[in-house]
Amino acid sequence: MQAYISAGSNQGDSRKILHAALQEVRAGAGRITAISPLYRTKPWGSIEQPDFFNLAFALNTKLTALELLTCLQQIEQDFKRVRTVRWGPRTLDLDIISCDDIVSSDPRLTLPHPRAQERAFVLAPLCDIAPDMIFPDSGLTAAAALAALGEAALKEVVKLDAGIND
Repeated sequence: MQAYISAGSNQGDSRKILHAALQEVRAGAGRITAISPLYRTKPWGSIEQPDFFNLAFALNTKLTALELLTCLQQIEQDFKRVRTVRWGPRTLDLDIISCDDIVSSDPRLTLPHPRAQERAFVLAPLCDIAPDMIFPDSGLTAAAALAALGEAALKEVVKLDAGIND
């Protein structure tokens, strides 16, 4: 299965955390085939917190979508992810954007990610690795979804010169 994952961190040494998280994904979930550059982005929501570092990656996995979710949530826990405040600060956030052409409203996992097409911090890194990925629920490509957000949304994401050394 081909999966696209969004990763973010704004607590601790975010670059180091994201690099280590990619290593854990490789060990437990499959083969990473592409990694976007790193982005600095404004936090989502109304809670005062540091900017995020975000990236996206493509993953070939033999896991089912629910098994992949379980694996990614375990990796988040390994990095001391705490889920107390919605859209609050976090050491690591791993979200499944899309898996193949699966459309699901399972209580544990909605696919594609229900808010991915509204968020430049997801779409900008995704467009670096898969601009032609199609969201099966809307039919939009990642590039078309990003363009639909407009210029104001693009100003909230800054591509950094240095990515995650891998």
